[in-house]
Amino acid sequence: MKKAWVRIDILCQAEVAEELAFDLAEAFGTGVEITAAGVRMYLAEQSFSKKWTQVLERLLSGFRPSAELSFPLTYSYSTIVEEDWTEGWKKDLKPLRIGRRFVVSPTWETVRSDADRVIIRIDPGRAFGTGHHATTRLCLEWLEESGMMYPAKGSSSFLDVGTGSGILAIAAALMGFVRVVAVDTDPEAIEVAAENVRINGLSGRVQLKLGSVATRERFDVVIANIQSNPLMGMAQALAGSVADSGRLVLSGILAEQREQVRAAFAAHGVDLLDEKVSDEWCLLVFGFVRAVA
Repeated sequence: MKKAWVRIDILCQAEVAEELAFDLAEAFGTGVEITAAGVRMYLAEQSFSKKWTQVLERLLSGFRPSAELSFPLTYSYSTIVEEDWTEGWKKDLKPLRIGRRFVVSPTWETVRSDADRVIIRIDPGRAFGTGHHATTRLCLEWLEESGMMYPAKGSSSFLDVGTGSGILAIAAALMGFVRVVAVDTDPEAIEVAAENVRINGLSGRVQLKLGSVATRERFDVVIANIQSNPLMGMAQALAGSVADSGRLVLSGILAEQREQVRAAFAAHGVDLLDEKVSDEWCLLVFGFVRAVA
């Protein structure tokens, strides 16, 4: 029997599409596509049954974007078979260049390889992280600009919290981090990340774990691209997982929540050292001032 999917199209104005897409990806653990009319996502019909409508309607009714909505959020849906779902993703997703070197490519696209490119191949659709959302792009840009100092040390370590598709862990391994660990509380995300790790030829380089931040090990770089409230809830564990001279990189934060997040992490001994902004989203970089003074 062929697997069926529910395609859900949500009508929204362009200025809130990225923010809504991020909330949907967090709520459903799936890839979300930004379209000309709003956003689109696919859910496995058998997994969600009709309960997805309750979750979606609750999310839409409680959606509080940074920009004021000019019309109410509405949605439509249809059921399609797996072949049509796959072709839909293939038609709309193309290789994406991020920064100077990263290229995030769907597995079915051919991308020319050369010394100046770091190619990340991702099979999209079942977990958050295709590089198209600003929060993921901010992380990859920071890795390119600042993260290269760590592989040069020869024993660098990297922890990706809330790995989703595994895109950031894959990027770290391709950049040369010696020890790369990725964790997620969603079993399907771990399954998807494992497949993407395999596609990129990194099965022996990236360690995947089901769960959250629960480790006594301390890492040179810890990245968590989640959302502000979960990040603040994990502040103590995240701060405790960073090496003395390391960096804690947080993304998924709306600019209006920046100060609240900064204060939550400062309470656990790490200080804001740098930040990057893209539209309404910001990436915050923390470290121990005593180690860099």
